[in-house]
Amino acid sequence: MSDGPSPSAPGGERVLIAEDDPVSARVLRSLLQQVGYQVRVAADGEEALRMLEEEGPPDILLLDWMLPGVTGLEVCHRARERWNALELPILMVTARTDPESVYAAFDAGASDYVAKPFRGAELRARIEAQLRVKRLVEERRRMEEHLRERDKLSTLGLVAGGVAHDLNNPLAVIAGHARILLGRAGDEQTAAQLREVLEAVERCGRITGDLLGFARRRPVERRPVDVAGVLHATLALRERALASAGIRLVVEAAGPVPPVTADAHQLQQVFLNVLVNAEQAMRERGSVVRSAVRAEDGWVVVELSNDGPPIAPEA
Repeated sequence: MSDGPSPSAPGGERVLIAEDDPVSARVLRSLLQQVGYQVRVAADGEEALRMLEEEGPPDILLLDWMLPGVTGLEVCHRARERWNALELPILMVTARTDPESVYAAFDAGASDYVAKPFRGAELRARIEAQLRVKRLVEERRRMEEHLRERDKLSTLGLVAGGVAHDLNNPLAVIAGHARILLGRAGDEQTAAQLREVLEAVERCGRITGDLLGFARRRPVERRPVDVAGVLHATLALRERALASAGIRLVVEAAGPVPPVTADAHQLQQVFLNVLVNAEQAMRERGSVVRSAVRAEDGWVVVELSNDGPPIAPEA
C-alpha cells in the first residue's frame, strides 16, 4: 500500500472500521489517525452492529465485506434500515471487484467502495469525498433553517405590527377613562391605583410603539442614535419570550454613551437576530443572556453573551 497527502484536512470526524484482520485494521487506523480522524475498530460484524446501536452512527463507516459471522454486506443492509446515506456514508473495503459484487454492495446501500489492496491516498480521498458531501448537505440544511427563521421573523413583524396598531385604540380608551376617574378620586388610595393604571397603559404604549417600529418597512435613515436605548427597547420585545423559555435576562447598567450615526431600525434588527440566535442555541443548555453597552476608546461597544453551548471550532 502506498501513502500520499490527504486531499484536505479532516475536522476530527469519527470513523468506525469493521475489519477482522488485525494487520489491515492497524494499517487503516494509522492511515486515518495520522491525518486527524477519530478512529474506532470493530473486529467483526456483530461488534460493529453493537457499536452502532450503543454509540450511534459515526461520520463514516468502513466495512470489510468478508467479516466472520455477520458479513459486511449484512451490516450494510441493517445499517441502511436505520440511517440513510447522508446520515451514515458507508465505504465498502473489499477484494471482490467483479461487477456482480460491486452491484451487490451498492444494492445493499454502500455509498462507495475501495478495492483491496488499496492505496492510502485513494482511501482518504474517497472518505473525504463522502464527508464533503455530508458537510455540504448539513450546511445547506442550516442555511434553509436560517431562511425559515428569517421568514418567521418577517411574518412575526407584520403580525406584531397589526396587533400593536389594534391595541392603541383600547389603550387610549383605558387611559382616557383612568384620567377622568383620577380627577374624581375621593381618596389617595384610589388615586394611587389609577396612577398605576396610567403607568401600565404608558408602558403598553411604549411596547406597541416598539413593535410598530420593528414591523414598519422604511428606507435607511442615518441619524444620531442612542444605542443603549435601541438595545433596551429590543430587549423589552424579547423579554417575555426569554422568560417563558426559562432564560434570565441580565442588563448591565450603562454609563454615559455618546450617540452614534446609524439607522436605528437596522440596529434593532441586528440586536434582535443575535437574541433569537441565542434563544435557539440555549434550547438544550444555558439559562442567562447578558447585555452591556459602554464607551471605549472612541467606540460604542455593545456586548451580548449567553451561557449556552459555544460555537463548534469547525464552524
